[in-house]
Amino acid sequence: MTPDPPPTASLTLPLRLPYSELSKLAAAWAVEQTFTLPLPTAPTLRVTSIQLSAAGPRLNAAVSVQSSGLLGLKATFDLSGKPVLDQAGQVLTLDDVALNTRKESLSGRLLGLLADARVTAYLTRLARMDLGPRLAQVRAEAQARLPFSPLDGIEIMGTVTQLAVTGLEMTPDALLLTAVAGGDLHVTLKAGGLLNPGGLR
Repeated sequence: MTPDPPPTASLTLPLRLPYSELSKLAAAWAVEQTFTLPLPTAPTLRVTSIQLSAAGPRLNAAVSVQSSGLLGLKATFDLSGKPVLDQAGQVLTLDDVALNTRKESLSGRLLGLLADARVTAYLTRLARMDLGPRLAQVRAEAQARLPFSPLDGIEIMGTVTQLAVTGLEMTPDALLLTAVAGGDLHVTLKAGGLLNPGGLR
């Protein structure tokens, strides 16, 4: 008779991402995304920094950009949107994005250029945070803790092969994520540890 397989388990892990850390994740991708401005000399627009912060139920991204060439344009945009996860729970983007240009030190002509629909679309695409590297780190940390005994008589062991975010919550200083670890995980129940010290009567 084939024995029943051991019960499987999933690990639900809380993950706190301060906005300073989330800003670095966003900037790591955004700084590589350039945009060619619709001008004769074809200068490019490139992100220099992204600063994320809470804006009520929405996430605000202050995106600083600079252009190449003689134009030497510097500007900061505020993107605000609702944070959403992709289906795989690996990439965080903003939905229902609102975009505002900070008008300090910008002439009307430059404001008109920056309001170009193509520039707006480029900036909107920058609101993307790849959580993969951070999740890989958390997965490795979870694996290092196995085997793990949350209670006497219960032991979780196995291999964590993937980690996906299943929920998020915004707080004033950090994004709180709920991550579920998957893989070949098993629970072992040790009856001796589960019994009262006096045993069963």
